[in-house]
Amino acid sequence: MESIKKIAGRILLYFYYVQRDNYAYLNDFSLSFQIRHFSDGEKSPVMSDKEHEISKNLIKISGSDNNIYNALIYLWKKGFINMSKSPDNVSDHFLNINVSSDGIDIVEGIERGEEEKREFHVTFNIKLAENINIESLIKAEIGSLFKASII
Repeated sequence: MESIKKIAGRILLYFYYVQRDNYAYLNDFSLSFQIRHFSDGEKSPVMSDKEHEISKNLIKISGSDNNIYNALIYLWKKGFINMSKSPDNVSDHFLNINVSSDGIDIVEGIERGEEEKREFHVTFNIKLAENINIESLIKAEIGSLFKASII
């Protein structure tokens, strides 16, 4: 099982890529999760819109709705993404998603020096090669999306 931190790192890299390519496309995107309650008190978020291209890619990156939800909350609380969270009685809606300045700093920091690489590794549990750059990191972590011509 992959850690939420690693999945969050991959999602941040994906959002970074999409934001650089087409900011409006990411910013206009919204996600809704219906929160299912089970008899034993457990809760599980289920993503509502799975037809959107970004939603499909998030599933490929994370493997499950629950992983996406938890990774987005992690990125948001750490300040790596900005979004509006609008809950109602049965759903959580994530609106106006974009990579924050802190998110850009941690991604682009991998090209600055060893301390920045270490910070990225500790934050997301993603190992970095000695001569890594942003493009090669994106290809290494979410390259399967490139191969499938999805991004």
